[in-house]
Amino acid sequence: MKKEIRNLKIASVLHRTISRVLMEGKVFNKNVVVSDVKLSKDLKKADVYIVLSSLNIQVADYSDSEKSTWISASRTGDHSENNCDINTVINEMNQSAWSIRKSILCYVDLRFIPELVFKPDLAFDNFVNVSKILHNHT
Repeated sequence: MKKEIRNLKIASVLHRTISRVLMEGKVFNKNVVVSDVKLSKDLKKADVYIVLSSLNIQVADYSDSEKSTWISASRTGDHSENNCDINTVINEMNQSAWSIRKSILCYVDLRFIPELVFKPDLAFDNFVNVSKILHNHT
């Protein structure tokens, strides 16, 4: 029980710190948002889930009817550059993970900074799929 609480505390500290480092833009100059950080049980590896903030802005700028059109278009492949864009950003972030990890040291007082592995957050895609299913049944 205590190890789980410690794991959650360290994940929370890393979440805030990685977000802060990315907002400064010194290490990685892209508009990304850290949505979640999950640590392994031995605290040696951290999976950092990210979302492109430009995607959120594009969806937020549309009305409800335009959102559904844009979302359905992006899922059918009309805006396939968004999927490529997230994959290239993830690859770039994984290549610069060492420098991000090094810059985290300025803000936290941890004995060991876990290895960072950046992954796309698929919660938005899951939301779109569930929304489509619910929309088709009504």
